[in-house]
Amino acid sequence: MDKVALNSISDPKSRSDRKRVGRGTGSGTGKTAGRGHKGQKSRSGGNVRPGFEGGQMPLQMRVPKFGFTSRVSRVTQSLNVKVLADVKKIDIENLKKLGLIKKSTKKVKIYGEGKLLAKPTDENIKTSKGVTFG
Repeated sequence: MDKVALNSISDPKSRSDRKRVGRGTGSGTGKTAGRGHKGQKSRSGGNVRPGFEGGQMPLQMRVPKFGFTSRVSRVTQSLNVKVLADVKKIDIENLKKLGLIKKSTKKVKIYGEGKLLAKPTDENIKTSKGVTFG
């Protein structure tokens, strides 16, 4: 194996494409070094933190932090007609006894296409167009 002198080893990334700024007017990027005149961004260390919107309430502070749960959906539930195919009495108390809805449920919507043996006796039970009775 050939011996290689340490001073001949070069870094694969060349430093020659890095522009040296602020080294005199003849360099093209001297004097203000491409930062323009005056202002916060022309100063050393002068920049705004990530997410800063110039005093406007930042986006990360405007959006809700813990998600959203509808209070309506806590007390409503939907049931498919197929589940209720052989139920003779359809009211909220009976559905709770059968374990088809949660105890906290106050309103129910029956959806799907099919027939029910009986009409719902409770006014808090709604049905979709596909549900028929008889």
